[in-house]
Amino acid sequence: MTLTWLAKRHRTIFFIGLLIAYVAALYAIATPEHDNFFRTCVRLAAPVVELALIWIACGALQKLALQRQSLTSSIFYAFIPLLVGLIYAAQIYSLYISGNFITVLAMQNSAESRIVRGVSMYFTVALAIVWWLLFLAGYVFDRKIARTRNNTNHPAAISIRRVAVGAILLLGAVVFFRVQKDNGLLEADYRQAPLTAFARSYYDSKQTITSSATIDSHALPGHAPGMAATFPFEKSSIYDGALPFKTKGDSDEPLNVIVIFTEGTSTRLLGCYGGKYPGLTPNIDRLAQVSMRVVNYYNHTAATYRGLQGQLVSGYPAAGGGEDGAPWETENGKKAASSIHYRSVPMILQDNHYRTYFISPHYDSVGLNTLLRTLGFDKVYSFEDVSHDIAPGNKFYYVEGALSDGDIFHALQILMAKGTIASPGHPFFMGLYNFGTHAFLDVMPNGDRYGNGSNTALNKLHNYDHAIGDFLDYFFASPYAKNTILILTADHATYPDQDYRAVAGADYKPLFVDRIPLIIYDPRHQLPAVYDAQGRTSIDLAPTLMQLLGIQHGNNSFLGASLFEKDSRQIGFAAIGNEFFATDIAGVYPEDSVPAKYAKSFSEDKRLVESYYQLEQQNRIFQAASSSMSQ
Repeated sequence: MTLTWLAKRHRTIFFIGLLIAYVAALYAIATPEHDNFFRTCVRLAAPVVELALIWIACGALQKLALQRQSLTSSIFYAFIPLLVGLIYAAQIYSLYISGNFITVLAMQNSAESRIVRGVSMYFTVALAIVWWLLFLAGYVFDRKIARTRNNTNHPAAISIRRVAVGAILLLGAVVFFRVQKDNGLLEADYRQAPLTAFARSYYDSKQTITSSATIDSHALPGHAPGMAATFPFEKSSIYDGALPFKTKGDSDEPLNVIVIFTEGTSTRLLGCYGGKYPGLTPNIDRLAQVSMRVVNYYNHTAATYRGLQGQLVSGYPAAGGGEDGAPWETENGKKAASSIHYRSVPMILQDNHYRTYFISPHYDSVGLNTLLRTLGFDKVYSFEDVSHDIAPGNKFYYVEGALSDGDIFHALQILMAKGTIASPGHPFFMGLYNFGTHAFLDVMPNGDRYGNGSNTALNKLHNYDHAIGDFLDYFFASPYAKNTILILTADHATYPDQDYRAVAGADYKPLFVDRIPLIIYDPRHQLPAVYDAQGRTSIDLAPTLMQLLGIQHGNNSFLGASLFEKDSRQIGFAAIGNEFFATDIAGVYPEDSVPAKYAKSFSEDKRLVESYYQLEQQNRIFQAASSSMSQ
């Protein structure tokens, strides 16, 4: 085998190398489950089709470059393999960290891309570039050889054959592209291949989330007849009846509220929800023992931007963390997204004399803080506020540029101990969001690891639990334990990265909708130890909180209903952009597997959410000039 032989076949060697690397990585780090002979054949055929198509296209470019001395053809011939190689490297790395190709959701939440970077990613990209440089060297050497040899090929005949084969491959690639759309399961589908999967996810991420659907507002729970057609979701009542729980004592002083939105946490690993890892979450379990634990309760959207906003406005926001429709990470995007009017929990509470706050782990420049401010909080405490004002001189432990979980809870404790957020005649609402339990992260060096520390999912949750424990020690020893509702929930379910899948249980399906915690400590009401949500979702958090506080009236556009009132809806419903899910007491159903008995309810809920998307684009969720109606 000579250098001349290798140079003449540099293109074939390059693409075969990519195929071998992909197949090896797929079966080594993301071994497909439940594949039969047919699925295995399709899984292997998909990358062959797309790489063979690119091989033929590059061959045509190479001929143009050699025969016509086309500089443009040479540039494209060199650039296309680089692009293909980088996409394959990115998809292989995605398989390594998540067991899945790059998804629409990942592209839409590009603001968090920094957390997946690491030595392994750079090594993978470096290998792809080195492989491409060898391809480029082969091309340059082959050009030199071509100038000295007689060309005895028959271009016309070869062109016809290549066009015919290329047309067949193109048809196959189109078929594969059409079946690439996410089906809700966050795993590599047997019909997917790196290039077409990436192209489909990119295409879907750029699609505007909208619909021409219409909605019968009279059919919505809690909506009264005669609502203005311009703002069909707006209503003046939040819930209908009295809270079905007895009160403790006779005090009618309004209660403070603290809501802890835990980053990406399902109930599967929590001890109080039946988790199988002893001592993993002793402090969350301790809170659950003196609180009401809501079971069969699911997230209604994802990821963080939608999850926080969606729960605080009881709606289905279309915009995630970074897509083009209304991105929160660009100046123009912030202006567009901030111009949409909602009626949020802090806004309604302010009409009832509350002071409202939120502690965010991020710097001011991060779009999440802008989103929170548009929801009307009196004060959003950012990274700068905590490090400069709340706890100046404190030693902070940063997590990918954000405050650690311990720092977040320490800041909350300082604000409460100093009385900064409490004032006579003004109860407070405090929201809090942590970052340390985010997917793909591990605890910082000084963090609390679980067991031998080999599983990052267990480490993060255990470390987070420790941070909560320090705060709970303070809280239950303070006067706040007698006048403050404390709620622990999540912004959304746990993202199924590889380490989480390893410990989530044999029955786990890699979906981004799952049961999430809702633990409610209420010193005023005699709540049951366990309350079954029957498959309902976090769309209902806002009205549930309002019923606990006794705030029944106030203009709002909540789509949810209090968990403590009978719900006419047959199923819970979750929407992540254009992906839709049904939930019930048994589990989660992606759109293509919804049971026939739920078909009608699912169709109605989907039409409702699509209408919400449409009205959101038209800024018709809530009237800016509307004022809250007093009781």
